[in-house]
Amino acid sequence: MDRQTVLTDAHLTEQLREAIAPALPYGASLIPLDILVAVTRAHHRQRPLSVKQLLAILPYSVTGIRYNLAQLVADGWLIKSRQGEDRRLVRLLPTERVTDAFAEVRDSFQSRLRSHLE
Repeated sequence: MDRQTVLTDAHLTEQLREAIAPALPYGASLIPLDILVAVTRAHHRQRPLSVKQLLAILPYSVTGIRYNLAQLVADGWLIKSRQGEDRRLVRLLPTERVTDAFAEVRDSFQSRLRSHLE
């Protein structure tokens, strides 16, 4: 890959991170972002994740995931819901705040990408 392509790709990656940071909790930290993405995608596929499933699919330590998950719930990004007959099973659901934040990221990044391509 030539130097200019690498610089352009690095710049676009930086722009994406800058688009993410203001809209999402705790800046562009990857653990909370990955939690929100996993929970939202599973929810919209009509298959909400349990805490146990979330711990199994993300490549972070259990402690790191649990810490960030607790923060996301406390700050109103996610809801823990006990559904069905087994009250021990805790499902994770995104709030409207997540949907709004993802839309803000999309709009911001599209705007940055358009200005970059012009």
